[in-house]
Amino acid sequence: MVSKEQSHLSNLNKIMKNILIIEDEIDIANNIKAILSDENFNGFTVLNSSEAFDIMSKVNFNLIILDVWLENSELDGLKILKKIREESNIPVIIISGHGNIDMAVKAIKDGANEFIEKPFNTERLLISVKRSIELHEVKVENDLLKQNKIFDYKFIGNSSSIQKIRQVIGKIAPTSSRIVIYGDSGTGKDVIAKEIHLNSKFKEGPFVAINAALMEPANIENELFGAIENNKIGYLEMASHGTIFLDEVGEMPLQTQAKILRVLTDKNFSKFGSKDKINLKCRIICSSTKNLEKLVQEGSFRKDLFHRLNVVSIKLPNLIDRLDDMDDLIDYFSSIFSSQNNLNKIDLKPLIKSKYINYEWPGNIRELRNLIERYIILGDKFDESQSDNDINELSNKNVISLPLKNARKVFEKNYLQSQISRFDGNISKTAAFIGMERSALHRKLKQLGITEEDK
Repeated sequence: MVSKEQSHLSNLNKIMKNILIIEDEIDIANNIKAILSDENFNGFTVLNSSEAFDIMSKVNFNLIILDVWLENSELDGLKILKKIREESNIPVIIISGHGNIDMAVKAIKDGANEFIEKPFNTERLLISVKRSIELHEVKVENDLLKQNKIFDYKFIGNSSSIQKIRQVIGKIAPTSSRIVIYGDSGTGKDVIAKEIHLNSKFKEGPFVAINAALMEPANIENELFGAIENNKIGYLEMASHGTIFLDEVGEMPLQTQAKILRVLTDKNFSKFGSKDKINLKCRIICSSTKNLEKLVQEGSFRKDLFHRLNVVSIKLPNLIDRLDDMDDLIDYFSSIFSSQNNLNKIDLKPLIKSKYINYEWPGNIRELRNLIERYIILGDKFDESQSDNDINELSNKNVISLPLKNARKVFEKNYLQSQISRFDGNISKTAAFIGMERSALHRKLKQLGITEEDK
């Protein structure tokens, strides 16, 4: 049976989810498949245990819907469940037309995620499917994080500024204190958040990261708190007994800020459309590319929420201010990308340090990481003119000979075009990534003469 949990993680939200339906009644199986197809799930139907294990050896599934009573099958549903659990933690929903409380209890005890009686309500089935997949994906990511299998979480460096940050992390990680991590885009705010989580008493729980800058104001409350409609699980509930990381918290709408403040004050929250209270059982870590105190003065961030969140603050330096860590960072990323791609590791330190000696790394560690990945994968075929930064332009003697004002314009135009391309023309996401207001980015694009065609 194929059970590659890391492949589930790498494809989260990127591809249609595969769902296996093990049901001996063809009409019911096809009906379930049609229901799932309407919700953009990819359904596979089989009639018995033999067909089930055969297809599971060939396809990675995100969830299994399993009938208990299967005619002309070597194994019944509960025995199939037991065998699945010997090899995989894939979510399983048991369905049965002859269900009772004892059977439901046994199924759950044996590892089923949910038990649904036939005839089932379509909405109930979809709610169970979505909830089971969502919770499993969070668990997979958290397990990989704890097993040191998510390569980008490590906090690398031994410069004096990084050593001071390590000392702060050592003191605050074991506590329950709320933290705000400040730093420009690409400095590794999420890496620090994960480092704190892994060294805290919440490390056995999930690490749930969300980017407030990329969440639509109309949906942000549903995303954070959940909703009665469709029994949606919100991020705060998903992060129970773990850590929730609110990235770019300064972009959160004022109306939502008020609700977050109430949650922190009352230590509970309600799903959208419900008055029932759910206790807050997670640590909150935030990040921001903007100075939240300045946002408070400008009136775009609540002062009372700022004081609730900013119990401890950490300021990350830009890469240009920690060049003493360059050797360690280059070695680290070279090892990762060589290993991931089954390539021999090469020493890129002499090349990068000499070629980009006067470069200021506006994209910080993220830019360095991307550059190293391209070098590792493409080798001699690497064409910097096609990269998503303008290092090549700045290294060009013609540009170096330009007055500062003109050189800056070349840099800004190339940089912004590359970032817009990275986010498929989405101005809001680009603005969030580079740390600019959306309206300010529009003005800058107009000023630089970047048109829709150029984007």
